[in-house]
Amino acid sequence: MCRLFVVFILIFEIFYSCKEEAGDPNPYADVLSSSPLSKMENYVGLESEDWASKIFNLDKHALNYVKELNRVDGFTESPSPMKDLNIFKTTLLDALNSQTGTVATLLKKKLFRIYVCENLGGSAVSGIIRKDGKSVGGFVILDANTLNRNANDWISYKENSTFQKGNTKIRIRIEEEKQNTKANALRYILLHEFGHIISETEKIGPSFFSSKRSFANFEFYQGVWKSEKVSYLDDSVFTIRPQIHFYSESLPLEDNWEKIYPILSQTPLPTLYSATNADDFFADSFVSYVHVVLEKKPWELEILKNNKPIFKMENGIRNDSLQSQRKIIERILSQ
Repeated sequence: MCRLFVVFILIFEIFYSCKEEAGDPNPYADVLSSSPLSKMENYVGLESEDWASKIFNLDKHALNYVKELNRVDGFTESPSPMKDLNIFKTTLLDALNSQTGTVATLLKKKLFRIYVCENLGGSAVSGIIRKDGKSVGGFVILDANTLNRNANDWISYKENSTFQKGNTKIRIRIEEEKQNTKANALRYILLHEFGHIISETEKIGPSFFSSKRSFANFEFYQGVWKSEKVSYLDDSVFTIRPQIHFYSESLPLEDNWEKIYPILSQTPLPTLYSATNADDFFADSFVSYVHVVLEKKPWELEILKNNKPIFKMENGIRNDSLQSQRKIIERILSQ
């Protein structure tokens, strides 16, 4: 009887392990696999390191790609090309040319194209480019209207987009006043989207092209994420996390901030956006590391009630709970 029980346990563990290994269905796999934007042959002869040659207005392939992503995500927006690309392009070039060191080298090597549009449904999206079945780089699509703000205004707008409008609001500072420019807003969002590209090319997590994705055996996510949208923190530590949706204005901030930000500051999640899903956990950890640790720039959040501060916190990327994640990012940037 005892022996049979042990055999049953072993069979159960093997079955559960295989099930976990298989992961959750990936609704984006077909979108990425079928899009011409994902195929390296569409970029042959365009390997110039000149950023100006990599910036394009939204074309039909990029439009179809975003429409499919929005369909999967339940967004109703349909993007359109930017009416006057040149003005935005100048600011974007300032953002790209301001990158230095290893980050600049990686960007030039792995960021193949940047599309610009209006009415995207968010600030930006990214995609992956493959050659002979191997992910070699990616592209980014930016919403010029959403990003037509200075750095501190843009990130504050983004954070507040989670919550209903009221007397309580959030203010975030990621730049000193002299550096609080539109170019630095673009610089920040580009680094976040580039984080998605890096996570694929460096195999930080499961491939975006896999029909099923499991995060269980990837070091960066251990102890934090079970799957793309389910965290180990959901059951008892950060129970409100699954209700957080950016650009939804769904939660009343005044009623919920104490359930969110004081708890967030004690978790291995450096920002609220990094708490939305496993993929954004890496992307926002990546930009947080470059911005806060590497460049030593500010990242300070305040909650204001009737314009008076009632809570403050900093980006958590330097916390002890993110030590292993920092080491992985350091390893990427030391190549």
